[in-house]
Amino acid sequence: MEDRRLLISDVDGTLLGDDVALEAFAAWCDRQRDWLRLVYNSGRFVESVLDSVATSGLPAPDAVIGGVGTQIHCLRTGTRLSEWPATGDGWQPERIRALLRKYDALELQPAELLSEHKISYFAHSASESMLHEACSRLAEAGCDVEIIYSSSRDLDVLPRGVNKGTAAAHLASRWGYAPEQVYVSGDTANDLAMFAQGFCGIVVGNAHDELRQLAGPDVFLATKSHAAGVQQGVEHWRARQAATSLGGTCPIDGVAVRRRL
Repeated sequence: MEDRRLLISDVDGTLLGDDVALEAFAAWCDRQRDWLRLVYNSGRFVESVLDSVATSGLPAPDAVIGGVGTQIHCLRTGTRLSEWPATGDGWQPERIRALLRKYDALELQPAELLSEHKISYFAHSASESMLHEACSRLAEAGCDVEIIYSSSRDLDVLPRGVNKGTAAAHLASRWGYAPEQVYVSGDTANDLAMFAQGFCGIVVGNAHDELRQLAGPDVFLATKSHAAGVQQGVEHWRARQAATSLGGTCPIDGVAVRRRL
């Protein structure tokens, strides 16, 4: 296990977005299978991600995390992890919807984008004051939730402690990977939670500013975009870790790796 690594990557805008880069990534990924396991971590549900695997150049993953961290599906066993997510009494979907109906700026997304553990809205360019008020309103009503706003459009309401980062950490721990053995990549704010788990982070070159502003010794800002940026990041971390284990140093190849703000 010491020589193995786990890549947990967002899909839309991260791996998808450049077909030529994706084809090169898929071929490269196939050559790394002796040491690298692959997991997709998407805002979309598992079934939708698997449809993309079947119809695009995405390489077959070992698992899929879907619904902004509310689902974990292991493909090797063909089963969903039944213990995830764990929710408490504060997760009250009907009450949450009723409380948020007062906000005209929130438009409930179509039924196929909702689930028992994910309530999502379109909230185009929502103001910070409105988001703060909504969070306070839910908290005062005893609704223990996690709210994620990304791409200046999507507002996801999830059970407290459930997000793309905690789901990734749960799966990595279940599979026996230490944080430094896990590489994560993303492009928008709903990927931020993956960068808060002590993993080796990869921010692709086309990422939104909300992610490009990340900084720290565990964050690599790729100069390449989409799948090419993910591959660049994995190669960076792999080389850096190999050099560290040998007592040497690894060049940063012109990419900033800074201390966290």
